[in-house]
Amino acid sequence: MKNIKNYRIINDQEKEEIDRLANNALITLKIDYSDDNSFILKIMNEFVENYNGNDYEELEKYGYELGSLFGNIIQKEYGWQWFYVDSDDETFYCITSPKEKACCVCHNYFYSILKRDHSNNFRLLFNMIEKEYPKNWKFMVLS
Repeated sequence: MKNIKNYRIINDQEKEEIDRLANNALITLKIDYSDDNSFILKIMNEFVENYNGNDYEELEKYGYELGSLFGNIIQKEYGWQWFYVDSDDETFYCITSPKEKACCVCHNYFYSILKRDHSNNFRLLFNMIEKEYPKNWKFMVLS
């Protein structure tokens, strides 16, 4: 990714769309937001491990839905915030740490995991956030 031109906290309409996508993931996974986060992550992991589709539209759909759910869980659990980012290369949404020092581009992340271009390590990432990621990690700095 090249230079970031603009970034901002998402607006209400964007948040509604992310929530809608996350709810679709819950329906697909046959779970509820009231379930424990560790249970939701377990069911998400089972889905990802067993997924073997290669249809672009389906991959994109699940990437957006699971990515939205994952980001919302991080937001709920750790107080991270959804941001809209516009760079020279692309525009995207990411979930960002309170001091804007770390972010996860959840939709692209899940798309690449489902496509098998990336290791299925989202539960590890979630647990590393829980341990307040190591200070020497290098992240895209938004501010």
